[in-house]
Amino acid sequence: MLVDEMDLLSQELPGWSLNEREVAWLWLTLENRERIQMDECQLNSQTMRDQIARTLKRNPLVARGLERSRDRELLPEEAFNWVEKSGRQPKWLVAQAAKRAGLRIRSSVFRTLTDKEQLIALLDLWNRDFGQKEISLRRLSDAWTEHARSDRIFRWFKDKDERAKCALAWSWLEKNKPRLTSRAEPFTKHTELLEFFDHSEASDEEKELYIEKIKRRWSTQKTREKAVEKKQYNFVLPLSVNAVLDKLAEEHQLSRTKVLEQLILREKQHELYLPRNSPRDEPSEASSIGGAKSGAKF
Repeated sequence: MLVDEMDLLSQELPGWSLNEREVAWLWLTLENRERIQMDECQLNSQTMRDQIARTLKRNPLVARGLERSRDRELLPEEAFNWVEKSGRQPKWLVAQAAKRAGLRIRSSVFRTLTDKEQLIALLDLWNRDFGQKEISLRRLSDAWTEHARSDRIFRWFKDKDERAKCALAWSWLEKNKPRLTSRAEPFTKHTELLEFFDHSEASDEEKELYIEKIKRRWSTQKTREKAVEKKQYNFVLPLSVNAVLDKLAEEHQLSRTKVLEQLILREKQHELYLPRNSPRDEPSEASSIGGAKSGAKF
């Protein structure tokens, strides 16, 4: 914002940079710490700046206190270089910082800030000195690193079936853990699932338990789907062929059904052994795959 000579806030606070961060801090401090009623308006607009200036003019003691607080409470911008501008990481940090500082800001001005700007505003507004805030910010960084390690629990979701797995997970949680889903939006992909659990307050042990149960549900569902695609057949084979089938299954560590399946499919693909339009051979020394008296089932 370009500041002209008529800017009341610049006149009231000469020597201040009065960038968006400082203006947001002044506004939120007057509103939350000093409990002064402020009319909502756009961040760093002329209306906002004039309103802050008039408030400070009416409260000279507050104005002098803010000048002292600025020098001992606002961390340098470089302290926040490791924080991403938006997304999952700063959202988690904002929630953690608000909890640690005991701050709950309802201002519409605060909600217009980016995720990173909200974190900075929270640290700026927190009524602690420079050193304490510096230590707290380092601890937040360590806490995020530790929290991100739990992402391994959710690697199973990130594959070609991501959306289907997430849909199943939401359905399972909605039915079995309604307390977690009651105020949340359904997640449809891996990143949204991570954000959901970021704010769920579930422990790592609880997360692992939920995911294991969801995996079992997925496995059961897939088994049922495959069963629908299969049909049972009965075959009567000569005893000698039955013995060969047993030997092939043992050598290749496969079920007899799988051996037959692969042989049939490969013959269809390569046409190596069966002559075209050949008459059927009648079985002679009959035996079932399952035993000598009953037909084998596949």
